[in-house]
Amino acid sequence: MIKRIRTEGGVFIDCTGKPFMPKGVNMVCKDRSEGYIGHYTEDDFYRLKENGFNLIRFGIFWDGAEPEPGIYDEGYLQSIENLVNKAAKADIPVFLDMHQDLFSTEYADGAPKWATLSDGKEHIRTELWSESYLISPAVQHAFDNFWNDAPASDGIGVRTHYVNMWKHVAERFADNPYVIGYDVMNEPFPGSAGAKIAAILGEFESAGNSISGDFNEEALFALISRIVPITSYFEQEVLSGFYDELFAKIREADSNTILMFESNYFANAGIPSFVRPATDRSGNMIPHQAYAPHGYDILVDTEEYSSGGTERIDLIFGSLLKKIAELSGQGVPSLIGEWGCYPDASPAQLEQAGHILKLLKENGIGNVYYEYEHLSNRELLKSL
Repeated sequence: MIKRIRTEGGVFIDCTGKPFMPKGVNMVCKDRSEGYIGHYTEDDFYRLKENGFNLIRFGIFWDGAEPEPGIYDEGYLQSIENLVNKAAKADIPVFLDMHQDLFSTEYADGAPKWATLSDGKEHIRTELWSESYLISPAVQHAFDNFWNDAPASDGIGVRTHYVNMWKHVAERFADNPYVIGYDVMNEPFPGSAGAKIAAILGEFESAGNSISGDFNEEALFALISRIVPITSYFEQEVLSGFYDELFAKIREADSNTILMFESNYFANAGIPSFVRPATDRSGNMIPHQAYAPHGYDILVDTEEYSSGGTERIDLIFGSLLKKIAELSGQGVPSLIGEWGCYPDASPAQLEQAGHILKLLKENGIGNVYYEYEHLSNRELLKSL
């Protein structure tokens, strides 16, 4: 089956062999009560097509796909396929994003309850939801147990379940020409190593620094230099091996669909990434991969976010573009899988969006904006 988009020679190409530059948008329904299926109509997809969008990142959820150990919900997967078919009518290909926030439905969304092994640790919430990554022992231990493949109630490791679940999903969509990629895990997090990073951030702020105040390049680089050994160890010793295992399993079911890998969660904010393309047991790169990192202003989701700004953006996206250039040299194309998140789109944010898009255009990198619901703002829609 010829996919609508594929990789060749380190670039994306369409089914006619012409270069393909992604201009996409995320469509992610995190509502469990809605079955993780957004109320998207055919008109939504035609609207995207008319406004120049040519790619969609569809959020799917482990909790939806495997609600009980080893039992797959074919009704849920059919609902995903129905959405794919609606996009296909507008001639827009999609890639499937196995989404998670704070690992699990117990804390936000992602893994089912049965796969959430938190060792009885406390879950700590704050007004800023993402801070729980740094301060919640429950979230951190759930990730630790995932990476260590701790056994679920059936005796099979939760990581093994995840790998097998992805093979099942790939079998379902391997022959659909409009499913062009599998983004295998949204923003992988290093577990209890996050507490070490939280301590470093606390010391940084105790010394009178602020990541949201005046831009101090010297202080920020000093901060980054302390975080890199932690995140690089996770990516080199844990995450890359996970991708090796997972991509090999998917390739048993699907030889053509693009396998998309992300860097660790902290790379979203400009921490350099050391993740590598997945390889087989002989050390050869598994074919048809793409890098799909995320990039956000560190003020995202805070009250200060509306103030915009570009200095932090240059630091964050400079780090992303450096990694993208490295992987391009290895024959791996890239796109920015998430960026922006401007639900209210203040004038300063629109300026920031323009700055980001200019950086990406200058470097020949496509993007997928987060997220579709924001496009009701006409000024934002025009700026993208």
